Amino acid sequence: METNRLEAFYDAIIAIIVTVLVLELPQPETATLAGISALKISYFTYLVSFLVCANLWQYHHLIYAHVEKIDSKIIWLNIFLMFVISLIPYLTIFVANNPNSLLSESLYGLDFILIYIILFIMSRYLIKINADNEYLPSVLDLKNAIIIPLIFLIIGFIIGFLGHPIAISIVCLILIIRSILHSIR
Repeated sequence: METNRLEAFYDAIIAIIVTVLVLELPQPETATLAGISALKISYFTYLVSFLVCANLWQYHHLIYAHVEKIDSKIIWLNIFLMFVISLIPYLTIFVANNPNSLLSESLYGLDFILIYIILFIMSRYLIKINADNEYLPSVLDLKNAIIIPLIFLIIGFIIGFLGHPIAISIVCLILIIRSILHSIR
């Protein structure tokens, strides 16, 4: 199977998610710096979520620029990935409204963990079905793109469960910054 339709569908889903993210941002109660400042948690979670979506789009694009073969298993892994990604706007608002809640932060972080697990499974399977593509394993860079971020997220969860729930969102932001810096090298 060709990858064009899958890529177009993924692009459309990311575009819709990013649009929903910005539409869910609350307006300041007053048109003042204090009004804007009162929404700093909402803006922070929006920034993290937007950068996560941008990073996922960039990684997905990188993957499928080098993949020659896909099958129905890859399509379903992508559909499940899109389902998990589609939860980002809901969880962003949940965290913005409850920034010190272990439940909201944990669900937000768990969504990212699921994303990385699905990407890991998908990447391993893509390498398997595109075994003749010697370049693909280095493009996917499983260690830097997936395994290290999962370790960071687990550390964030530990810190969160030790009484600092916002650590999970902060770790997500650190991972995104790390990923951006890694991709522009």
